[in-house]
Amino acid sequence: MNEDTEKDRPPKNAKAIVGKSIVIVGDVSGEEDLVINGAIEGDINFRENSVIIGKTGQVKANVTAKNIVIGGDMKGELRASEQVTIKPSGRVVGNIHASHVVLDEGCQFKGSVDMEDMNTASDSKTPKLRLPKNTPSQHIQSRPLKSR
Repeated sequence: MNEDTEKDRPPKNAKAIVGKSIVIVGDVSGEEDLVINGAIEGDINFRENSVIIGKTGQVKANVTAKNIVIGGDMKGELRASEQVTIKPSGRVVGNIHASHVVLDEGCQFKGSVDMEDMNTASDSKTPKLRLPKNTPSQHIQSRPLKSR
């Protein structure tokens, strides 16, 4: 890489913040973590970084990132190469594609979950759905289908 390009790259721990009063209509991409406290409508692409939707965040988008954390309102498809986490204040309408999914107690989710490992789809590792430690086991037990 050329020396000027290296100077223009954000530091590894850099975060871009979309404030509460900011509304973005259009596609957003970047090479740092993104924290959304405002509103975004469009595609969000941060493949090598994290996207965090704060409690006041409102997103109507397809989101692609390394890790995605939702604490606000999200409508659209979520694709994470590592993990998607929906916090207790998070509300998601859309499908999730990630090798690890965390649904915190109290969150709202309507959609489907595809837990295929996005980095190595042919790998035999079993994806993991993690629920909070204090979640009673009866909430996650499967029930046999009734025959008609």
